[in-house]
Amino acid sequence: MPGTESSRLFVLGLTLLAALSCGGDPTQLQELPKIPISTASIEARDAYLEGRELFENVRLTEANLRFRAAVEADPSFATGWLMVASTSATAPDFFAALRTALAEIEGASDGERLRIEAFQANVNGETDIERASLEALVAAYPGDERAHSDFGIFLAGQQEYQAAIDSYETAIVINPSFPQPYNQLGYALRTVGDFEGAERAFFRYAELVPDQPNPYDSYGELLMKIGRFEDSITAYEKALAIDPEFVASYIGIGNSLIFMGRHDEARSSFARLEMVARSPGERRQGCTWAAASYLPENNFDAALQAIQRRFDLAAESNDFFAMAGDLNMMGDILLASGRADEANRKYRESIEMARASDAPDDLKQAVVRNTTFDFARAALSRAKLRKATELAASYQEAVAEFEIRGEVQQIHELTGMLAIARGDFETALWELAHANQENPRVMLLTGRAFELAGDAEAAREACTQVVDFNEINLNLAYVRNAAIEFIENL
Repeated sequence: MPGTESSRLFVLGLTLLAALSCGGDPTQLQELPKIPISTASIEARDAYLEGRELFENVRLTEANLRFRAAVEADPSFATGWLMVASTSATAPDFFAALRTALAEIEGASDGERLRIEAFQANVNGETDIERASLEALVAAYPGDERAHSDFGIFLAGQQEYQAAIDSYETAIVINPSFPQPYNQLGYALRTVGDFEGAERAFFRYAELVPDQPNPYDSYGELLMKIGRFEDSITAYEKALAIDPEFVASYIGIGNSLIFMGRHDEARSSFARLEMVARSPGERRQGCTWAAASYLPENNFDAALQAIQRRFDLAAESNDFFAMAGDLNMMGDILLASGRADEANRKYRESIEMARASDAPDDLKQAVVRNTTFDFARAALSRAKLRKATELAASYQEAVAEFEIRGEVQQIHELTGMLAIARGDFETALWELAHANQENPRVMLLTGRAFELAGDAEAAREACTQVVDFNEINLNLAYVRNAAIEFIENL
C-alpha cells in the first residue's frame, strides 16, 4: 500500500539511530527521554497517571473520571483535557474537552503538543498532518514506548500492518513490561493471518495484567476470527468474571452467538450489556448490536426500533452529532430493506441534525460528503443509473479536496458498483480492488463482479471471505447472509 514501506523504514531508521547512539544496544532506548507531563499539580499528575493506566486497560468510563479529576486539579492541563476527550461518552463532552485542550496547548510540552495536534488531525480526517505529527513525536522521543505504540495504531488504521507491527515491537523493546503494544500487536498479527503470533502476543498481554478483563476479551476476538466460537465465549466470560461491567465482552459474546445462528441468545447478551452499562454511551452500544442481530433475520423493523432506542438515548443529552449518525444508520437499514425513498429521507435528516450539532465545521462537511455516497447507493438500488452517476461525480469532486483514505476507498467502491450496473466487469474488479479490502460489503461486491464476469471460482472465494470474516463489524451484519446465499446458488 502507498507509503507503507517508507513509513516502515522511517520507524526502523529511528530505532537503529537511537540504538547506535546508546552503544548499539536497543534496550538502551529505555534511557532516552520520555514525553513530559506538563502540570505543576501533583494531584493532577497522580490522577492523570491513574487514568492513563485505566485507559490503556480499556476501562474508559473509569478512566474518564480520573482524567476529569486531573483537569479539576489543574484546569490548564492540556493533555488532561485531551484524555477527557478521548474517553468521553457523548459528542458534546468530546468536542468541549478537545476545544479546551487546544486552547491550553501553549502550556504543553513539545511532545504533548504533537499528540494533541495528531489527535485533532485524526478528528478532521487530515491523515497527512496526523502522520507528520506522529513521525515528529517518534523522532523527538525515540525512547518513549507510548509514542511508538501510538504511531503503530495510526499505521494500523492506514492498513500499513507491517509498519505497525514494527512500531509495536519497538515499543516492546523499550519497555517489555508495557502491556498495550502486546494487545495492539496481537490485533495486527491477526489481521495479516499470523494467528499463532497473535495468540503469543495476547498470552503475554494476559501475563502482564492478569487481573484486567481486556486481555481475555482480545483473545476472545482472536478465537472468534478463527471460528472457535464456543471457545471465544469462554474467553469473554473470563473477562466478565473479572469485570461484570466490561461491555466489550457482552458485544463479543453476542457476535459469536450471531455467527452460530443463535440470534435470540445474542440479544440476551446485548440486553445484559444495557443493564450493566454505566453511561448512555455504553447503553447505545447495546442498541447497536441488538439491531445487528436482527439484520441476518431480515427483521428490519426490529432493527430500526433498536436504533430508535439508541437515538432516544442520545436525545436525552442533546447529542445532535450522535443523533445524526443514528439517523444515517436508520437510512442504511431502510436501504437494505428495499425502502430507498424512506432511506433518503433519513439521510437528509442526518445532514440537518449534524448541522445543528456543535461539531466542528470540518466534521459537518464530512457528514454532507459521505451522505452523498449513501444517496448514490440509494439511486443504484432503484436502478437510477444516471442519477447515481451524477451523485458519484459530485462525491468524487468533494472528496478530491481532502484525500481522506476512507473516502477515496469509497469512491472506488461506488465506481465499482456503477461499473457492475453498466456491465463493465473488468472496470468493476479494478475499482473494487482499490476499495477497502477489509469491508465485507466490498468483498461481496467483488464476488458478484467475478460471477458476472464468468469466473465462478473467484466469485466463490470472494464470498467465502465474507462468510469467514468472523469479526465484530457492523457492515458484516448486512451482507453475511447474502454471501451465504450467493455461494449456495453458484
